[in-house]
Amino acid sequence: MTSSETEAATRVEAFARTVLGRPLWPHQREFSTSPARYRVLLAGRQAGKSTELAIEALFTASTRRNQLVLLVSAGETASRRLLDECAGLATGSPLLRGSVLDETRSLLTLSNGSRILSVPASQRQIRGWPVDLLILDEAGFIDPEIWRAAEPAIIARPGSRVILSSSPWGGPQHFFRTLWQRGMDAPDDQVAGWHWPSSISPLVDRVLLEQIRQREPADYFEREYLAQWTDESGAFFTEAELSGAVAPYELLAPVRVAHLPGGRESSPVAAGVDWGVARDANALVLAGFRTADDGRWQLFLPWLEAHHGMPWASFIARICEVAAAYKTRVVASETNGVGSYPTDDLQGRLHRAGHGWVYGVWTDVRRKQSGFGKIKGLLQAGRLVLPAHPELLKQLRGLEFEQLAAGGVRIAVPERSGHDDLAMATLQALSCCETRMLHDLAPSFEPTNAGVEMVTTGAGVRLPRLPRPHPSYSSYLQAPSGREHGDGW
Repeated sequence: MTSSETEAATRVEAFARTVLGRPLWPHQREFSTSPARYRVLLAGRQAGKSTELAIEALFTASTRRNQLVLLVSAGETASRRLLDECAGLATGSPLLRGSVLDETRSLLTLSNGSRILSVPASQRQIRGWPVDLLILDEAGFIDPEIWRAAEPAIIARPGSRVILSSSPWGGPQHFFRTLWQRGMDAPDDQVAGWHWPSSISPLVDRVLLEQIRQREPADYFEREYLAQWTDESGAFFTEAELSGAVAPYELLAPVRVAHLPGGRESSPVAAGVDWGVARDANALVLAGFRTADDGRWQLFLPWLEAHHGMPWASFIARICEVAAAYKTRVVASETNGVGSYPTDDLQGRLHRAGHGWVYGVWTDVRRKQSGFGKIKGLLQAGRLVLPAHPELLKQLRGLEFEQLAAGGVRIAVPERSGHDDLAMATLQALSCCETRMLHDLAPSFEPTNAGVEMVTTGAGVRLPRLPRPHPSYSSYLQAPSGREHGDGW
């Protein structure tokens, strides 16, 4: 960087303090004043990462005219959350509030002609933008092909910079991990790395943090609070199994289904429901079949959602809304725990509306063992593609197994590791997908993906950016396996 650019970087602290009313913490100040063109940040929980990214974006956009800041996140929800952080800081500042001309779900426009654009990880939405500041949030979850599409956006803008940040995720060869390691081992004006454990924040209760360290397994504490990559001891799914199955495809929102060729009739799915109370969320996951380029059948998740604090009546109404958009043939709804009453209510509502059959399922140790075992087998065989959805992937990664004295295996996300609602809803949805009688198409099968933007899993499987469930597999969406006390997978 030039001396003027270094001087501009040191002004970020004054901007945060006087314009935004948010003085930087010492570790944020060190990050902001770095002259490195690529700044790579590995952070634990509550370390101040999101606020720092928003401050960097607003400083670049508001202190120079006609700047473009591009925020790239692993999914739509994450991309909107970061832009909301920017908008909140801007509109909360008396000195900056009047410069915000327009605020939408994906764009913040300032009166000086600068823009902050937030997009999910999509080559189509990233390519072609000349960018002054490129920020990749949760970069460990972003496919390397997305990074290859995004990085050229900075080469034609003098003084352009890149920020990559993430929690620990991704294998040793992932671009985020390799760049971070380089920036930590040999920082220079090109690449510099930072490591922010949770304890770096002045707001963290250190006594409570120490109590958490003492009562939790070392690998969990190291990953979530110390921001360290850990081994896979105790993990049910390996890093290779999950990262190899993930592709940055777009989730097909129910409101979009009706506007696509064939509408809901050409989008048959099975649904899985997990009911939440207290700390857990109500979760809904859809599963459907598709045909790969080589004629092999595959399963994928076209849509998923989770809602904390949503009353059961409202969530039932939401499930009915989704079922009215997709052709939902079957729904597996958990009945043990708190699920019996809402399952009965959902069953009546969907049956009257003609939007699929609801089956109550009893999820015990045997059903979890069979269900997650099926998912593991699908992952190993390359038959299941997962979205780059950080919360789902964290839950699947957090699943641990324990060998029981009676010979069985207990599989669960420990309470200290967070939630398991999306993981359980995924199990329920996939339990309705019958795969034992399925056959691949002939090798002469010709895919119809000409002119369609494609994405790739970590294992090299290609699929459209916006995949749809294929109607020819509709008859393989059946009553859930093992629905009564874990029998019959």
